[in-house]
Amino acid sequence: MARAVKAGLIGDVYMIMDYATVTLGRSFFAGTAWRHMKGRAGAGWINDHGVHRTHFFTEVNGPIQEVFSYTRIFEKELNDGETTIHPTGEDTSVTVFRFENGGLGHWMCSTAAHGEKTDGVWIYGSKGCLRPGQHVTLEGKSIVTHSEIIQRYAPEVVENPFAHSYIELWEAIAEQKQPISSAERGLEALGVVIAALKSGHTGQPVSVQDIIRGEKHAYEDTVLAEMKTARF
Repeated sequence: MARAVKAGLIGDVYMIMDYATVTLGRSFFAGTAWRHMKGRAGAGWINDHGVHRTHFFTEVNGPIQEVFSYTRIFEKELNDGETTIHPTGEDTSVTVFRFENGGLGHWMCSTAAHGEKTDGVWIYGSKGCLRPGQHVTLEGKSIVTHSEIIQRYAPEVVENPFAHSYIELWEAIAEQKQPISSAERGLEALGVVIAALKSGHTGQPVSVQDIIRGEKHAYEDTVLAEMKTARF
């Protein structure tokens, strides 16, 4: 997908929109209570889920410069039938961000949804819209299917993502190829998530670089404080 975007299939990227809401019925995500406690999950479910999404955003359209977010803990009590917890990690984040190249983004994730979940990504460019894993719709409504995109831009990539990860690992070891991700890319993705959580904490826009450089750490301080008192 990233290759197709970088090659100009949908033109200049204007907007990335990502929505992911989960209906848990006030139980635990993936059956794991610890994901809802920021002192145990290192910032809670928003971070657990978010680093995958923000890595994707930056892989497709480059660095994110600034973030603003509203966050909440809507579900004050969760129970799986045996254990009851009172979450400390935010269950909802509604975030907007600005890329360094001028593109904009809207990212929403929540485990507090009821009735109906949502899951979808839209990447809008000056020539069309990409739905990752599905298709591209270009001006004039012409459709480029997912298989056509793969054949055109990544014919050598195996379809199974698990197999692809093993191949990428082998190529990094045997051929010294640079993998898609890295410690630096992971830090960048984490910086975007923490910027969103900090913005929700302070009510102010946050520079991602300020987070990465450690110049602003008010939200991280609350996580570290809870880690010191959490009973594992």
